[in-house]
Amino acid sequence: MTAKDFIGNELAVGDEIVFMTISYRDLRKGKIIKITPKMVIIDYGCCKTIKQNHDQVVKIIAPSQYVCTAG
Repeated sequence: MTAKDFIGNELAVGDEIVFMTISYRDLRKGKIIKITPKMVIIDYGCCKTIKQNHDQVVKIIAPSQYVCTAG
């Protein structure tokens, strides 16, 4: 199974990502702890986890690794 973020980067367990929390307009930083066929489960603080669709997160990568495949 290949999961891709909002801009087309491949996701894997352990990746650091940013996401928007449900019902809020601020971004949070977290780490992927599990990937399902439709969602990622994110650890984002002391004992806090959240589920997000693959396309609702963006992987944090070094600028030299960035490749945008979105249209």
